[in-house]
Amino acid sequence: MKTLLIIILVLVVIAGAVYVGTKFFGLAKDQDKDGIPDKVEDAVDDVKATAKEVKRRAKRVKEEVQDVVEELKEAVDQAKDVGQAVKGKPRRGRKPGTKR
Repeated sequence: MKTLLIIILVLVVIAGAVYVGTKFFGLAKDQDKDGIPDKVEDAVDDVKATAKEVKRRAKRVKEEVQDVVEELKEAVDQAKDVGQAVKGKPRRGRKPGTKR
């Protein structure tokens, strides 16, 4: 029981030393005095900006993949038409309009 109290006392002393060192001696720069060191705030801002950029890029990649899928479907349809043309079957689709 005494060792537990000694461990808690040591942790409280360390926490107090960190608090005094950061608040009164300025060991961690804090321009806006909100209790959060500026390095931590900058790191969080960088992570948020990076996450926003990743989301934007993921959205663009998703759009491109959808475009590629549509084009591949169209290419498969055209390949089928080429195969039928080689066999001698008539052209499918819209008939060409008459010239005026």
